[in-house]
Amino acid sequence: MKSMKLSAIVLGLAAAGAFAQTAPAAAPAAAPAAQPAAEAPKADSTAAQPAAQPAAAEQQAAPAETAKAEAQPEAKAAEPAPAAEPAAAPAEEKKEEVAKAEEPKAEEQKAEEPKAEEKQEESAQISLTERLNISKADAAPETKSAKEFKVSGAVEFDAYAYWRNDEEKDLYHDYWSTFDLDFQVKFNDQWSAQVELEADGQSTSPGAVYNGAFVQYQHSENLAVKFGDLTYSEGAFNYYDYSDPADYAAGMKEHDIRGIELNLYGLQVALGFGRGANDNTVCNANAECWGKSYDVHAAYQFDFAGQALRPFAHYKSWQEPKANELHTGLEAALEFGPFAIHAVYGLHADALTEDEPKATHAFLAEPVFKVSNVNIKAGFFYAIFDDDLSKATIHDSEIPEYMFAYGEGDIKLTDAFTVGLLGELHTNSLDDDTDLGSLNFGTRLYFTPVDGLEVTGFAMAILPMGNDWEKEGHEDFVSTVDYGEDLNLKFGVETVFSF
Repeated sequence: MKSMKLSAIVLGLAAAGAFAQTAPAAAPAAAPAAQPAAEAPKADSTAAQPAAQPAAAEQQAAPAETAKAEAQPEAKAAEPAPAAEPAAAPAEEKKEEVAKAEEPKAEEQKAEEPKAEEKQEESAQISLTERLNISKADAAPETKSAKEFKVSGAVEFDAYAYWRNDEEKDLYHDYWSTFDLDFQVKFNDQWSAQVELEADGQSTSPGAVYNGAFVQYQHSENLAVKFGDLTYSEGAFNYYDYSDPADYAAGMKEHDIRGIELNLYGLQVALGFGRGANDNTVCNANAECWGKSYDVHAAYQFDFAGQALRPFAHYKSWQEPKANELHTGLEAALEFGPFAIHAVYGLHADALTEDEPKATHAFLAEPVFKVSNVNIKAGFFYAIFDDDLSKATIHDSEIPEYMFAYGEGDIKLTDAFTVGLLGELHTNSLDDDTDLGSLNFGTRLYFTPVDGLEVTGFAMAILPMGNDWEKEGHEDFVSTVDYGEDLNLKFGVETVFSF
């Protein structure tokens, strides 16, 4: 019996030691747990305790001391486990640093999350608005720039001086200034437009005004349509003193309209309302005014073998009784080797359904002969008016005088400098019964240093030859300049440049 108890005690102590070895970190807690295991046999053998108390106590004490001795080294061996805490501390510090470093990123992510949500909500709202087109104005159309834009023009500034051999013998002067500025826009190969500003007057500072605009559609080389402010003239003079078609022409001086024009294989047809001085203005009692005139223009350009013929007709109605006019005729530009000629026939008629006024017929021939550096040009003009000028068709200054002739010979000395000598014969009147002729002669100098720039200087002597210059009231019959009966000298410099 004693041996069985002893064996049980030994086995319990051995199990406790084995448990302590396999789990050294839990040894301090396992040692007290061994006591109940040792006490369990005591409970089972309570009946034998009175007889065996002395021996059992000794035997129990010895193994208990042995167990304590074995448990103490094991507990000491288990004590170094807390020493691992310093090694784990740096790892924990690194984890804390990483966590601290990640905290701002986490905060940023948290801050961005609401923004992302807002953007998603805003995107959803915009797309919804666009889909439903609610409370959303249409976007402005994109402005397309023109394909080509060009600015061009011409400037002329002139100065003139006059001297007359009369009692005063004073030297007078005057000026003329012109400025044309054109803005041209080419939208594509077919559509283009142009607007012009002009300043023109007998002064050094004429006022600039809007001088018209038009749009053109060029379908092909032989078909074009133009609409807007259009101007027509036919049969202009080459002679320098009458070369401005706004004032003079053998065929028709400038007529301004606002309308539409068709160009088809050389045929030009236009229709429009008169504008500017070419209009008939009617006003009521309230000073409200309207234009009433309209124009129809037609011309055809024949080009063959370097020659050109241009028949033309222009009808104008003032929408008033006996108030209409017609210009018609033929203009030709012919070339034969070194010889060329510009010729015009013009018919000028008013009140077509009436017997009066009678039509006026105008004839112009301006030949040119050029060989090497010599250029000879001349001109002859003659107009046939009714014998009674009050019954003749006269359109302001369109025909400046009933007859004049001129001739000029130029010699080109250098590429930039040309000298010319000229002589002219003028009648200075529309009435062929008057004797108000003059002989003009002098020199003209041409200086063209570069393309686009031309300076012309001249000096002229004017000899009145007619007997009517001495008569009183002769000025009523003068259609050009009243030279009087004395010698006149005229000087001038004209400068023109284009860009």
